[in-house]
Amino acid sequence: MSTHKRINGNYDITTLGASDVVTISSSAVTVTGNLTVSGTQTTVNSQDTDIQDRVIVLNKGEAGAGVTGGTSGLEVDRGSSTNSRIVYDESNDKWSIDNGSGSLTPIASSAGGLGLENIVEDTTPQLGGSLDVNSQSIVSASNGNVVIAPDGTGILHVDGSAVRLQNEGSDPTGQSGYTTVYSKVAGSGGTGLYTVTDTTTADELVSKSKAVVFGIIF
Repeated sequence: MSTHKRINGNYDITTLGASDVVTISSSAVTVTGNLTVSGTQTTVNSQDTDIQDRVIVLNKGEAGAGVTGGTSGLEVDRGSSTNSRIVYDESNDKWSIDNGSGSLTPIASSAGGLGLENIVEDTTPQLGGSLDVNSQSIVSASNGNVVIAPDGTGILHVDGSAVRLQNEGSDPTGQSGYTTVYSKVAGSGGTGLYTVTDTTTADELVSKSKAVVFGIIF
């Protein structure tokens, strides 16, 4: 039997005992007005929660200059494993992530807070388009090599303009399994383009004009 109760003024339900509980048992409860919960903890035991708000405000009512508690964000209960978190870390003014290690790592650490500060932070980087060096150079540190390694039967193509090799001050040492091609001040061969391996000494490629002259002489 349906029951409709109309009340003029406020309607309070107050329990007398400090541990008393008010329970409403129903297949559904509809609140047509605003709902205010003034307790210290709100527990929602539902499998699916739909929220229409586009922006969820956490740490509402903060009176300090920043998050007084240090962090604010979302945490995922992972059962017997350590929980994962994505939070705003007030200690460094950055959004940070914890993948279950218990430690927070900034996910936006550039000067403008727009991404990774160093490519080394991404251990599996991939390009989504052509790489524009923007008039900069690709360099190495501590005399390290720069290796371009096509996979499998892939071939290295250099398209476009000429390839310029800076002159070496001395002949480099040959490396096993490689033929080193380099530039140096032109010698009797007239090209200034040299090769060296781990089993042969430095040798200059001969230009066409020099080859003709050598052919006549020898």
